[in-house]
Amino acid sequence: MIVRQRSMRRRWYRLRIWRIAATAVHDAPMMGRILAVCGWLAWQVGRPFRAGPARRLGRRGVIGVAVLLAILAALPIAIPLFGAQPTDAAVQEILDGEVRDPGAWVRLRGRLFPLTETPTGQEGDFALLVDEADTLRAIVVRAATPFERTPPEDVEATAFTGRLLELGASVQEDLPIEATVAGTPPRVVPDRVLELDAVITEERAAWWPLSILPALLAAALFIGARIGYPIFRPSSVVDVLAAPLGPGERLPAAYGGQVGPNRRDLADPGAALLLVRRGPRGNLLTAQPLAEEGSLAPAPVTIGGSWTAGRIGDVYTISETVPALLVRSELVNATFLFARTTERDRVAALVAVER
Repeated sequence: MIVRQRSMRRRWYRLRIWRIAATAVHDAPMMGRILAVCGWLAWQVGRPFRAGPARRLGRRGVIGVAVLLAILAALPIAIPLFGAQPTDAAVQEILDGEVRDPGAWVRLRGRLFPLTETPTGQEGDFALLVDEADTLRAIVVRAATPFERTPPEDVEATAFTGRLLELGASVQEDLPIEATVAGTPPRVVPDRVLELDAVITEERAAWWPLSILPALLAAALFIGARIGYPIFRPSSVVDVLAAPLGPGERLPAAYGGQVGPNRRDLADPGAALLLVRRGPRGNLLTAQPLAEEGSLAPAPVTIGGSWTAGRIGDVYTISETVPALLVRSELVNATFLFARTTERDRVAALVAVER
């Protein structure tokens, strides 16, 4: 590839560096791709916090959005916890005296059979609630409105809520066979009547499906704000046949970080040429940042000549994986991106790389 420092457009160059053929790059590991998606999402959410008065918030703005989403995810689970609920009970517990306090709010489950005669000697609409768990136990219930006359064979077990009244009850009328066990009538609580609520209180249920999406988004933002975007992950895959970059050779690359006085974000990398120059003590790896359109070219920055450290790896984006070299030296603290793994390894051969 022929790269002209002054005439090359930055956008064209970036596309050339980032567009990598499928045969030149290995498939991205699943974890790297997931982290890249989280980082990209946090980067997109943080865009309003990187400009204007909100710039001082920085990453804290993204974390704030994540906290709000976490609170939103907790609401469908937390709100039902604040609603009052009756005590779940069985008729046998009322007979045994475990639940007997007048005015106690209880929930009983069973089949309801309307009564034609009053079991208490008072006027009202009464029915017999046969317990679902123990069909030989029942309690008289009273309602403010008449009960529906459902055929006994069609009566199904339902949950009912109401308040216990200290009131004597005795059922003398004949019950339908469905309210008995082979003709044996159930034992009725003799000194308590259940006053049904006008509206049955449903059992507490968490609306957890509403929490899934905001919880996932909150987790992704927390992770993405922590790791940044794009994602650099070390790699041990190298091209063992790649020869070190020689004097006079140069390679196009993109960089994110600091190269001398030049600084670019890895999410919006700058263009550079990596070349080898002869020095008094040997060859020197040099980075030449390329000028923006209409501006003067920055001075070249020497990477070698003193201490250097590096790490080979890959940079993951939401759509692709790019060979990368993390370089630390006296004047450089940047991540360089390459079009091919071979090009990265030719440069890495000139740097003290951690394996």
